[in-house]
Amino acid sequence: MNNRTAGLCLRLQLLQVPDSVEVGQVARLMCVFDEEQDDLYSVKWYKDDVEFFRFLPNDRPANQFFEIGDVDVDMSRSSNGTVYLRNTSLSAQGTYRCEVSADAPSFQSISSEKFMSVQDRPLRMASRACSLHPRFPSLLLMTMMITVLRRGA
Repeated sequence: MNNRTAGLCLRLQLLQVPDSVEVGQVARLMCVFDEEQDDLYSVKWYKDDVEFFRFLPNDRPANQFFEIGDVDVDMSRSSNGTVYLRNTSLSAQGTYRCEVSADAPSFQSISSEKFMSVQDRPLRMASRACSLHPRFPSLLLMTMMITVLRRGA
C-alpha cells in the first residue's frame, strides 16, 4: 500500500478482493478510503496494470468502463470504490489495484493491490437409473446406470 503521510491526506482503509472465485461467479472488489479533508478526484481500478474502471464524482456519467477482454463489469451495481465483476472467466485471474486520488490542492494518490485467482468448476458425477423395459422396471438385468460428467452439476 502506498500512502504518503501528510497532515491531511487520503487514507486507504481496506481493499477487498476475493482470494479466489469460481468461473461464472460474481466477484465484488471493494476499496474503502477516507478522504479526510481532501476532495475526491477519482477512484480507478486496474487489472494487471491496465485500467478498466474509473469513478470521477464530478463527471457525467461518473462511472466509466474501459473494455479489456477478460473483465466484465456490472455497471448497474458498480460505483465509487466498489466494482462488481460478473461472469468471471479463467482469464479474469490477475492482480487488481485500486487507486484513489485527491483533487487540488494536494493531488495525492494512494493505491493497494491484491491477486485474485479464478478456479474452474470441479467435475461432478451424476448417476441416473433407467430401465430398458418399461413393463419390468424392477428386473435387475434390464436396469443400467448412466453416469454423466458435467461441470457445476
